[in-house]
Amino acid sequence: MDFQDFPVALRLDSSLAQVIIDLEQELLDPSRRSSVEELKRLLHPWFREVGASGRNYDRESIIAQLAMEPIRQSGPLKVANPVALQLAGHLVLLRWHLHAEVSSERSSLWILEQDRWQMIFHQGTTSSAPIPASTPKAEAAASAGDEFCVRPLEPSDAAAVFEAFSSNPDMKRQGDADTLQKAHAYVQALLEDRKRQRALAVTIEDRLVGLVCGTVNQSNENAWVWYWMNQKYRGRSLATRAVASLVDYLFGELGLYRLELGLRANNASSKHVAESNGFLREGIERGKFLVDGNRIDVYTYARLRTDPAPAVNALPWSRQP
Repeated sequence: MDFQDFPVALRLDSSLAQVIIDLEQELLDPSRRSSVEELKRLLHPWFREVGASGRNYDRESIIAQLAMEPIRQSGPLKVANPVALQLAGHLVLLRWHLHAEVSSERSSLWILEQDRWQMIFHQGTTSSAPIPASTPKAEAAASAGDEFCVRPLEPSDAAAVFEAFSSNPDMKRQGDADTLQKAHAYVQALLEDRKRQRALAVTIEDRLVGLVCGTVNQSNENAWVWYWMNQKYRGRSLATRAVASLVDYLFGELGLYRLELGLRANNASSKHVAESNGFLREGIERGKFLVDGNRIDVYTYARLRTDPAPAVNALPWSRQP
């Protein structure tokens, strides 16, 4: 082919398209993903990836992340609906769809060097249909066929926790999980203290996108409530509804009497979550936090089991604790 003949769409039954699709499929094979040597064979030394959160990875960091990836229990992943485009004699772009916990559109760039094809670039973009932000009047009237659920936190949620902590700099105030290793430790610490930490994952298609938790003081029959959401899923009333699920569980299943929480005075979203769930403001901790050189007041809230229950459509449970 001459230079002007590129780019050209490859027939999927062509030998070159099959080679590229097969190599892409190898990277979805758990035995390859867990092998450093296999990943070095398949990934170019200049490899870069842009994740769905916008985070960038080089070859070393993506190999380290894949080495800690939990083993899937729901069957192998597949390259679906591939489209192959040859950009030059030594360069092929593969676009395809991944059906997984969260479906996504994928693009990979493969380069031929020394008679070997290697991936030099990869990008994934979540393809779940966006959910419009609720208006105040519509907040309590979610569809009965809601995709979002709550369930107990699991060890396999660590990668999604890491993604959430990478989604916005303000997540630093929620804990220390800005690497995959720290995210595993963050999840493990909550799971090792199950009697005190009642952590519920907010999920879509069983993938964690947020967390609500009650830190229980059983001797006084109370709990401290806290919550966070991946930036990508904020503004959809998910935290409000997940806290409602948690409150029902803490009052109903655990028989607690008093729930408490605190929030920065300038955090309107968190204030909305608390007050929508019937928490009443009880006090102000003046100048408690130092944020970017500014002293910020903290509002303290509480709700008693005997307080009126607000009209919030709690998220359904996918698995009970």
